[in-house]
Amino acid sequence: MSTLWIDATNGIAGDMFCAALLDAGGDLDALRAAIAPLVDVELSTSTVRRHGFAAVKFNVGFQAGDHDHVHWSGLRERIEHAGLPERVTRRALAAFGLLARAEARVHGTTVEQVAFHEVGAADSIADMVGACVLLEQLGVDEVVCTALPAGSGTVQTQHGPLDVPAPATIGVLAGWPMVQDGRPGELVTPTGAALVAALATFGPMPSMRIAGQGRGAGTRDPDAWSNTVRVVLGERVDAPSPRTVQVIEAQVDDMTGEHLPPLFDALFAAGAIDAYATPILMKKGRSGLLITALATDAEPVETALLTHSSTFGVRTRQAERRVLDRRHVEVNTRFGAVRVKLGSEAGELLHASPELVDCAARAREHGVSVARVQAAAVAALEEDGWP
Repeated sequence: MSTLWIDATNGIAGDMFCAALLDAGGDLDALRAAIAPLVDVELSTSTVRRHGFAAVKFNVGFQAGDHDHVHWSGLRERIEHAGLPERVTRRALAAFGLLARAEARVHGTTVEQVAFHEVGAADSIADMVGACVLLEQLGVDEVVCTALPAGSGTVQTQHGPLDVPAPATIGVLAGWPMVQDGRPGELVTPTGAALVAALATFGPMPSMRIAGQGRGAGTRDPDAWSNTVRVVLGERVDAPSPRTVQVIEAQVDDMTGEHLPPLFDALFAAGAIDAYATPILMKKGRSGLLITALATDAEPVETALLTHSSTFGVRTRQAERRVLDRRHVEVNTRFGAVRVKLGSEAGELLHASPELVDCAARAREHGVSVARVQAAAVAALEEDGWP
């Protein structure tokens, strides 16, 4: 399975993503040919430097009249009849559809009649469809992405200033981890948000055999950070599960539930294999939580637990565990592709579990329950014969 990991810790926009994919090996001439039936634009690239790193800048030239608003119903028909490969069409419709639903909620209109404001222009159509075309060129089967930076302040639009993150960006990224680190400006655009939310699952860089990388630059060049998005392309490898692990624990009685998700994000980013919270009764009858993380390297996870929780100390001990051999397969359902995790021992398959993030993404795309997608994935696996 070909995997693309997106390091979007410095932000992402549609043009930045296209630039990174081109830098990773995408074909600009083939992209021009694929986009031509959709929109009349001139595509080019240039090489820029951002904080000492070379990066590709993706440039889209268009006529002034191409900046008119586009309704979702018309845009969907254009994409469907552009002669694109099936997976490109599906991915582009998923990304634009997600953004259409967010825009409709923000502006109080129907999905069919929503007029794309910041993404209705020719350049943004080229960015979003272009990214899907480039993913297909590179043979990418799955996309994984980091948490996204929230940014702050306001951004100027054709309708005046908008608070950052923009309303459409917030609507698209419902459920996606965002980090507020105080950096000013719009770090994630609606087009970048839609591509990530529709096409990617959240996570750190997977265990993979590296095939290439790319770096795409944004227009701004701030002094404090590199305004680039990085992608890494490769094939997933299932790392062997270690039998000996470190168990890192801390108990807290003054953390609210809203602080647990960012704590777990930090633990996993530090290398935790697993993390969970258990309700406990502490001294003086106070209710609390026991935060537990498993890791092969305890020190960075200890640091993350001390930094991102309210505890004043952690305990670490060694434990032995027995785990099944695990690998992933991809099945095609009527809702789209879904990865299924298989667990076996001594060559015998014991468990099959559809990946929840894939099922949730397909459920959002088709407006159905996650349970229906999970059932479809299991049925597709059985039809293919359990490997």
